Amino acid sequence: MEETRRNRPEQTRNRLAAWERPITLRLGLPADLAALERLAQLDSRQLPPGPHLLAERDGRIDAAIALVTGEQIADPFRHTAELCALLRCHAGGERVAAERDPAPPLRPKPRLATA
Repeated sequence: MEETRRNRPEQTRNRLAAWERPITLRLGLPADLAALERLAQLDSRQLPPGPHLLAERDGRIDAAIALVTGEQIADPFRHTAELCALLRCHAGGERVAAERDPAPPLRPKPRLATA
């Protein structure tokens, strides 16, 4: 019990320090794919399908949410609960269609024969 009380000020300092650093929420770009795959590996999960909304802190992607499925990945070695909550809030339950391959080439429609 005494040890828990001694740790509380340190936990509070760590939590406050995490909030003192700016957080950026942004849509993922193709250039983020490698960082997202590393993040998913750290979280022992598969990378969910994109597009992704990312939470960056100190220039590093610490958490992400897939806008299609709502699945989240986060760095288990950092304080990310608040980032995950922000991502869920910002995504607001809105889902967008999965990223698709480029549209297939258009094919001409057959014409009906007229007499």
